[in-house]
Formats: sequence, C-alpha cells, structure tokens
Amino acid sequence: MLLAITAIFLFSNLSRYNSNTSDPGIISCEDNWVIGEEISINKSVFLNKVFILNLPFFIYRKLRSSNDKSNISSRIIKIAVTSVFLGVFVSLSSISIGKGLQLAIKDKLYSLSPDIVISTYENNSRGIDSEKINNFESINTQINALFPSLQFEYIIEKPTLISNNKSFETVVFRGIKDGYNFENFNKFILDSKTLINISNQEIAISKSLADKLEIIVGQNLNLYFQVNNNQKIPNLRSLTVSYIFNTDFPDFDNNYVIGNIETLQNIYKWGKNDYASIGINIEDKSKISLIEDKISSLNSFKKNNLSIRSIQSKYGNIFSWISIFDFNIIVITSLMILVAIISIIISLFILIFEKVKMIGIMTAMGSTNQSLSRIFIYQGIEIILKGMIPANILFLLISVIQNAYRFIKLNSDDYYVESIPFMLEPSYIISLNFIFILISFIILSITFVSITRFTPKLNINS
Repeated sequence: MLLAITAIFLFSNLSRYNSNTSDPGIISCEDNWVIGEEISINKSVFLNKVFILNLPFFIYRKLRSSNDKSNISSRIIKIAVTSVFLGVFVSLSSISIGKGLQLAIKDKLYSLSPDIVISTYENNSRGIDSEKINNFESINTQINALFPSLQFEYIIEKPTLISNNKSFETVVFRGIKDGYNFENFNKFILDSKTLINISNQEIAISKSLADKLEIIVGQNLNLYFQVNNNQKIPNLRSLTVSYIFNTDFPDFDNNYVIGNIETLQNIYKWGKNDYASIGINIEDKSKISLIEDKISSLNSFKKNNLSIRSIQSKYGNIFSWISIFDFNIIVITSLMILVAIISIIISLFILIFEKVKMIGIMTAMGSTNQSLSRIFIYQGIEIILKGMIPANILFLLISVIQNAYRFIKLNSDDYYVESIPFMLEPSYIISLNFIFILISFIILSITFVSITRFTPKLNINS
C-alpha cells in the first residue's frame, strides 16, 4: 500500500517536473518538439487532475478496500457506525414521539372544551357552568360584534345522579344547544357513529360509565336532578343512551354525560335564551390569549360579575406537564448526538494512529495537512452516512406502521392516549439530520488539526 502511494507521488511529481522543463526530451525535429511538449503538458494536466486533486479520495478508497477486518480500527469503525445509527434513530424517535404526544393531547383537550369560556365567577371557581348569566343577550351581542367570525357555543352544566339497576354514579350533565359543532368530538364516538345533533330525549355517555352501569346503546338511563335544596324528591328523567364515547381522559369520561340543553332548561325552568356559559372556539390557538384580553376589557364583564377562562387555565396542570416534553427531547437528543460524535472521533483517532507511517511518508513527500485531513474526513463521512441512512429508513418505517396499526400501546390513564403517536414533520426530520451533519463536520475538522503534530521523521521511524 505504501509503495503504491509512493509511486503515485513520484510519478505525479515527475510529470509535473517534465511539464515545467524547457527540454521536452531527446527529439530532434521541431514538429516532434511541439508534439512532445503538448503530450507532456496534457499528461501533466491529466495527472494533476486525477492524482493531485483527487488523491485524498483515491487513497481513502485504497485504504477502505484494503482494510484488514481483524484490525482494531475496523472494529471501532463498526461501533462508531452503530453509535451514529442509534443516535440518529433515538433522536428522531424522541422528537417525533414527544411532539406527537403533545399534539395528540392538545387536540383532545381542544375537542373536549371550548378555547375560551365566559361565565360567572361562581361557575369558574367551581368548574361547573351551572349558574345563569344575567343580561345574557346584551353581553352576547357585544362579544359577537367584537369577534363576528368566531364560533360560539352555549352550554349549561348541572350535577345529576344516574342509575341503572343497583348501580349509581354522580356526574355532570352537559347540556348542548342545537347546532353545536361535534366535528372534533366525533372521533371519540364508538361503533363508527357520527353525532350531528342530540335531541332532548337522548344522551351520550362514556365507555367507562357504560361498563360500570352495564348499559349499551339503545337502553334507557334514569337521571335524578336536585332543583333546589328544599326539594325532597328529585326530578327524574329517563333518557336513551344513543351514543358511547371514549376520550381516554378519565376526568372527563368518569364525570360527564352529554345531552340537549333543553332538558336542563325545562327541569330548572330557565328560558330559551338563558345559558350558564358562552364557549368560543378559535382556529388559530396562538390568538387565545389576545382574544381573552380583549373580551375581558369589555365594560359588561365588570357590571355583570363575569369572568373569562381559557382552556390553558382550565387544564393548566396538563399543559404544564406536556411542556416538559420539550426539555426531555432536548436532553435526549443532545446526549445521543454527543455519544455518536464521540464515537466517530475515537474511531478516526485510532485510524489515524494506525496509519501514522503512511502519514509520515506522505508528509515527507510534500503532502499538505489539508490533503491529509481530507483522507480521514472521507472516512468520517462514510461512518456518518452508513449510520444516518439506515436510521432514517428504519425510523420512517416504524413511524408509518405505528400510526397505521398502533401496535405500541400506552396506559391512557397516565398519558391520555392509548398508543404512541409519531409526528412525521419533514421540517423536524430534515433539521435534525442537517444539525447532526453540521456538528459532525465541525468536530471532524477540529479533530484533524491533530494531524499537524505529526512530523515526517517521527512518523516514518515509528
């Protein structure tokens, strides 16, 4: 190998010398002198392009093809490739799963509750929209005039006791007005049903409540309402269970049933325009705080003892919990990339020390540090690509299969989802790969500065 490299250098330097000398060779004819000079110049240009400009890549390929599989460097390189593979795969998975969980949980929260709820202070402090809003029509008109493009929902919530046979459960009856948008909520409805509107004779209950009460779709369920404290016999309503839902949110599934708002208005003797809360849904979630501030500044809020509450405030503990995912993603990704890069550096240092005699000969023959560095940079690029490409392929394959078949399950009581969601966002995938390549290239460039410490005498004699 060393003889081949030495021959290449001598041959290329000789050709360079011949191209620069005034004597083209032993050629007597003037025409032959011209031809000889052209051949010499063309030969020099060819050799310069093939051997001088691409010599580092040529030597890298020779080293790669002649590597002894039993060498320590060969084994270390395999470990480095594995480290890059695991680092990129785990980093991509952590970002995809972390962001996927955040997106899935937020999407469920936005489907279960309006983005902004306007109600009385008593309602918001109790967490149940049970007290009537005074001067509702004037307040509603002001808010509609301020934000005419937003979607408004009108809700009443009252505590109730539901029973079937010998089982009893205390829950909250959420009354929904006709025209309520169930588009987001329909993904929680079981048995492939679609909830468009719910009559005052129907209710929807969760799967967990249905299992406890041993209720199936189509059966009647008794609901008891206490209208006032002096009432000895509660009001009884027998309603048909038309829909069963499962949100994977225990706080919602175990505590809420959904029905028509007219059921509550009739029981509590409220008018058709009497409501306990105004729900506002906003398409751009980043504007929730801005709209909340504008509505809260209305004079009608202070006059009518109203308060406004955003979904981030209502489910503050959940939003705070999922925000921690970002920190976990950064920590995991940083550690995995660091381990992968350290493995690359170690493997290349071992390769450099193993080829120290070759480096000494090339340095003695006039090879620059930049040229030497490129030889080992090619090796580093090979390690990076051999690890990155399979890691990306495996990540995409597992992500697509998991999102389609959901074979990796989670405890919904802890994570609010029943399976691991992968978010396949191209910007995150491309950015992570680009950052990894950029950091690796910078570290590799710094690493190869160590080559300048080798002297020709020391390297040749070692």
